[in-house]
Amino acid sequence: MQFANGEVNFSISSIKLIEEPLDDVYDWPADIMSKKWDTQKAITKLKAKPKMMICDALLDQKIFSGSGNIIKNESLFRARLHPESIIGQIPEKKLEDLIQEVLNFSQDFLKWRKINQLTRHLEAHEKNFCPRDNIALHKTDTGKTKRHSYYCEKCQELID
Repeated sequence: MQFANGEVNFSISSIKLIEEPLDDVYDWPADIMSKKWDTQKAITKLKAKPKMMICDALLDQKIFSGSGNIIKNESLFRARLHPESIIGQIPEKKLEDLIQEVLNFSQDFLKWRKINQLTRHLEAHEKNFCPRDNIALHKTDTGKTKRHSYYCEKCQELID
């Protein structure tokens, strides 16, 4: 998209033209960068999908608007949670911890991206070795979305 003062480029994205007032149609409490973010609402949405893999949920824009594959991989790594864990089996405290990591990493992502230092801070996404355990990370297409997941078999617990 080109504008008078610049352009915006997208890859692997879905675009929807919004003609109504944004506050009437946008779910601000689901936006991971919004001051109106609502953790409890996210947990409620997650619990409504007990058989879904957490890797798919983290890419579901109705639950985590603004999240993408890098945020998914890094947040799961930080929370020590395997991407193929099943939502209904994950204890609520672990879901809360994961959500906090999504919010924390999203802020870090923006800060690092602005100064062109994002890749130097990544711990799992597109990495070969776990920085905690110094063993090879697995790279597998996971969930229904079949997006690349990078994870450590030793420190990221599979809860299924």
